[in-house]
Amino acid sequence: MYLGAQATPLIIIDELCNEPHSLVDFACQHASETFCHDAKDFYPGLRKALPPQYASDIGQHYLSLIKETFSLSQASTVTTVLSALSIAATPEHQLRPIQTLPHFDSPRPNQLAIVHYLCDANHGGTSFYRHRSTEFETITNERLPEYGALLKQQAIAAKLHQNLHYMAGDNALFERIAQVDAKFNRAIIYPSNLLHSGDIQAQLGLSSSPRQGRLTTSSFIRVC
Repeated sequence: MYLGAQATPLIIIDELCNEPHSLVDFACQHASETFCHDAKDFYPGLRKALPPQYASDIGQHYLSLIKETFSLSQASTVTTVLSALSIAATPEHQLRPIQTLPHFDSPRPNQLAIVHYLCDANHGGTSFYRHRSTEFETITNERLPEYGALLKQQAIAAKLHQNLHYMAGDNALFERIAQVDAKFNRAIIYPSNLLHSGDIQAQLGLSSSPRQGRLTTSSFIRVC
């Protein structure tokens, strides 16, 4: 599918894995000890590392499609930047203000995000956004200084720290331009510089259990 005014491409792959339940089983192994919160990471929940091979295998398997879709025709290698099982489990009142807004993962033009849903649609998929003031849908190195300074001013003016909640559609600062529903064993691949946010369903209770919570894999790959 193509998103927004920039028509940025996004790939949806259903039935990504032959044995997706094996990933859930792996997530459940010593879950209380192996899933951790990283204070340096803005992800609103817990993560458990996956072997880098997991993400690079996906990238290599779909390399021809990736090169064609994202205009990376000269690419030949896939490098994993991060790959982890993730459970969104932070209560809304514990969110940091930055976690209540759409974000981007990297301004690098050749970095892609892969989200693999290991939960059902009730836990929410992923939405993509346009920043109203600048009309930016992607954040490049050139756009970052202007965007970062303006967003900080707007966040302070909006007093985000007084109204902490997960992003859910349009607000005064951002307009939702697309939404992909979660579906068990569905994966999406998109440029890491897209403004996006998980559709976290806080009303479900945000379980930290891999079998009951919003379990996904989150991966970043660089294609060179």
